[in-house]
Amino acid sequence: MPHVARNTDIAKVITAAQRYERWALEELYNLYADKLFRFLLFRVKTRKDAEDLLASTFERVLQRMHTFKGSSKQSLTAWMYQVARNLLIDHYRRRGKINQESLGSRHWSITDDTPGPAALAETLETNESLYDAILSLTPTQQQVIILKFFEGMSNAEVGTIIGKSEGAVKSLQHRALESLARFMPTEEKK
Repeated sequence: MPHVARNTDIAKVITAAQRYERWALEELYNLYADKLFRFLLFRVKTRKDAEDLLASTFERVLQRMHTFKGSSKQSLTAWMYQVARNLLIDHYRRRGKINQESLGSRHWSITDDTPGPAALAETLETNESLYDAILSLTPTQQQVIILKFFEGMSNAEVGTIIGKSEGAVKSLQHRALESLARFMPTEEKK
């Protein structure tokens, strides 16, 4: 079967992927690779680690696709992120304490525009401050902020992924945003 459009019935993709049909497995990769990579990159030390974890995530998905019980995009998304999150936890355990590097040595940016030099310098400074602020949060708060604001997930989806109730996600989000507000530099008034 040819490449499937984004509005295709996800239940058909899931069923075909559980039969290990190549087109469906490719569709899963096309739907989730970029999102999972961003999620992982924000949490690990290097781009290579994020790439390795992404490969491990899809390897694990292939090994366990036949055990997946959902039929909706929401349940599939939650499952894919849970697989990535579990591998991330294993990664942290194997490596011990997380070593964090500054955003300046990373090869990505939160914004996609190509601003002029002055705007670029300001954006990089803001991104570095935001990155440092997010790293000051607890690991669970970091996940909530990344999934909610960078991946655009609902509180229910985030809750499913991190194993918390929607109310707990709201509470974590509120505390995380308060912490971020205290950590982020404010503009001087003119």
